[in-house]
Amino acid sequence: MTAADSAFPVALRSLRRLYTEAARLDLSQSNPLVALRNAAGLVLPLVGGALTGNLAAGVAASIGALQVAFADRPGPYRLRAARMLGIAGLAGVTAALAAAFGHSTVATAALLAVLGFVAGLLLVAGPSATQAGIASTAAALVLGHLPQSPAAAAGTGLLVMLGGVVQTALAVAAWPLGRHRPERLALAALYRQLAALAADPVGEASVPVTPAIDEASAVLRGVGHDHGPSVEAYRVLLDEATRARRDILVLSGYAGRLATRPTAQVIRSELAAASTTLTAVADGLVAGDLSGLPPAGPDERPALGDTPTERAAAARIQSLAGQLRAMIETARTGAGEGRRTEDAGLAGRGFRLRDPLAVLRANLALDSPALRHCVRLAILLPVTDIATRSIGVQRGYWVALTVLVVLRPDFAQTFQRSLMRVLGTAIGLILASLVVHYLVPGWTPGFIALVGLAFFGMRLAGPSNFGLSSIFLASLVVVLLELIGIPARTTVGIRLVDTAIGGVVALLAVLLWPSWERRQLPDRIAALIGAYENYLRAIVDPESTAAGRSDARRQARLARSAAEASLDQARAEPVDSRGSVELAGSLLAHSHRLVQALMALDATGQSREMYAKVPEYRFLMAAATRSLAGLQQAIAHGWRQVRGERLRALATGLAAGLAGAGFPADVVGAATDAADRLINSIDSMAAVLADRPD
Repeated sequence: MTAADSAFPVALRSLRRLYTEAARLDLSQSNPLVALRNAAGLVLPLVGGALTGNLAAGVAASIGALQVAFADRPGPYRLRAARMLGIAGLAGVTAALAAAFGHSTVATAALLAVLGFVAGLLLVAGPSATQAGIASTAAALVLGHLPQSPAAAAGTGLLVMLGGVVQTALAVAAWPLGRHRPERLALAALYRQLAALAADPVGEASVPVTPAIDEASAVLRGVGHDHGPSVEAYRVLLDEATRARRDILVLSGYAGRLATRPTAQVIRSELAAASTTLTAVADGLVAGDLSGLPPAGPDERPALGDTPTERAAAARIQSLAGQLRAMIETARTGAGEGRRTEDAGLAGRGFRLRDPLAVLRANLALDSPALRHCVRLAILLPVTDIATRSIGVQRGYWVALTVLVVLRPDFAQTFQRSLMRVLGTAIGLILASLVVHYLVPGWTPGFIALVGLAFFGMRLAGPSNFGLSSIFLASLVVVLLELIGIPARTTVGIRLVDTAIGGVVALLAVLLWPSWERRQLPDRIAALIGAYENYLRAIVDPESTAAGRSDARRQARLARSAAEASLDQARAEPVDSRGSVELAGSLLAHSHRLVQALMALDATGQSREMYAKVPEYRFLMAAATRSLAGLQQAIAHGWRQVRGERLRALATGLAAGLAGAGFPADVVGAATDAADRLINSIDSMAAVLADRPD
């Protein structure tokens, strides 16, 4: 048997797994209320156009509502309104330019190149931003084939903007609708079970809570999640809960062995206090407001006794206290649910953990996967549009539309999306054509109702269910075209062929430059840890310059963006073992807390002086950099375990040393708090590697 013969069944199995993964229905992140609100925002302009006898104007406004709907995602009240209104304005300008440039192939191609590049760059901002970029570019593709005079094009742009404003008004009026509700409820169920376990402890041999952990993990680690601070905070809360469960079980065993000693009652009291904290976290998750959580206990080892078991129990109580403190800290600062800015602790000092513009700028580098994707879109969209115009393909923008929608930086996702797009488009075109031809022929109210139903289904399916979304999207386009007088039955075959051609073009584009992210994932995560190590060195090095620290921050942003993109792509590939992907996800989530600590140290403005004057601070930071270097090497060499430094022991006396050196009390408090978070995050990542199954 030749190598080619043996490779064929492997490739076939991989493609089959990709199809199975793409076809799996995942509604864990669906929000019917948001989908209903967005559908109403799309329907209202159509109703207004029908009532005023200007249905074309209603269709133009509905296009704006469609684009802005993808920006209707979680966030503080004012931030959501500003984001949606900003996209409404951009959508209006884009629509006006596309309609005005439609007479010129060269001008249209230039516009598509710019929009394609921007749409590709928005991939680093998560699924919601990606969909908004795709929607804007798609509208330009369609309107470019419907050229207008400059005055008429300006009117179209204003109508598109108006539709976006209507969608924004509905989103603001409906606030709040429960941000990240599936994640919060799954985590709340887990934390309630942990609280019950701590209140009524069992022996070490028991393994309760596992189903709740599995369910929360399935909800939090599915395809299509954003990378916002709240989502990452929930993943950290999941990991902390998993490790807290272990501490609770071990302490339960110690209490049983020490039943005849007074120490057992102390252990049970500590577990009861932990149960109260866990219940408070669960209640906050259900309510969507974690700002009022009680403070966690101090990180002090209780004096239980001198026996080995009592000393071990004291250490385990200290470990559990650290987990509880990490939970409270993560919940307060990272999972604000829009009640406060997620970077509030640092924003007042001039820092933002995930400045979108900074992240986008960091990706404008030759070694960034996002930049390669941007360039491909910027080339393929105008080229395919020019080609279809040149050979006279009827409504040939479907080819470029398919390329825009299905192309991703890696082969796996592009294959999945191409397949699901072709199948979904075929089903959607046929079903919608039958419905508009036989059930509601020529009936405008029926068409408008179908538009609302199709967009409701599309938003409910979301980015996790691309095939289902494609069915509803194709149906939506069919009905909208019927509303402006283009019969579906005359172009169904042409659209199917154009869609298939677009899918093939996208696949060929990634096959010319294949990239299997699962092989690069350890290097991406290791590079991220290495970037954070360099950032820490720049923060504490007395010889560092402002330019050097700024560059270290930029490199850290680039490394994080690259790691997030790599993890997303690896999740969609047909890996035989998903252990590496889940391991990388846990490390990435914990690294979010690590960079919070680093930025807090940076924000004090006196880290270099503390490093030079205070031995306790210098020894701790040196050990932390060695620990990060060890983590980087362990990850890069196959997710190996790492022998950690005794960071917690080195932190003893840190506050006294800083105060004795004359640093102000607020600086001492900020530095010790940041050092505590730094230790917790490094220890958590080392524990994740240690817990990795062989």
